[in-house]
Amino acid sequence: MKKIIIYAGVSSILFIFSMCEDSMDNNDTYSLLNGNSFILEVDRVLKDVHNVQFPSDNLSEEDYVMTDDLVQYELAFSKDGQTVSVEPGSILGEKLIDGEKSVFYKLVEGVFAGGRIVIWKNDAGFEVEQTIYGSGVPIIKSERGSLELVTK
Repeated sequence: MKKIIIYAGVSSILFIFSMCEDSMDNNDTYSLLNGNSFILEVDRVLKDVHNVQFPSDNLSEEDYVMTDDLVQYELAFSKDGQTVSVEPGSILGEKLIDGEKSVFYKLVEGVFAGGRIVIWKNDAGFEVEQTIYGSGVPIIKSERGSLELVTK
């Protein structure tokens, strides 16, 4: 009986350490955002906002089309990475989810019905989705693009 309890305890501890390691890898990846400003270069826009049923719907890459319009936003992250401000627009987001594959900010100021910023990493760097929710329609607009560090 003691061997089973000890085995279960050791297994639990190993599981917790493995989760911490994943979390530390994620924190290392996304900690590069902390205290820095980036330019979001929009290169994709949601092709049909009317096909979205709910603001919380996950959008896939197939939902977007390339754009040649020059659209840029400056994203400035707090030192601890818990908030992001977006200009132009005086938009403020608060970190809601710090996941393994992405970071999710809920837009809480500067947009009437809210929105989200989702950041993930690929081989080329950070990718971003900025989605603005509507009143009476789930999504007003959604844009995607890459982040370029603003050098000080």
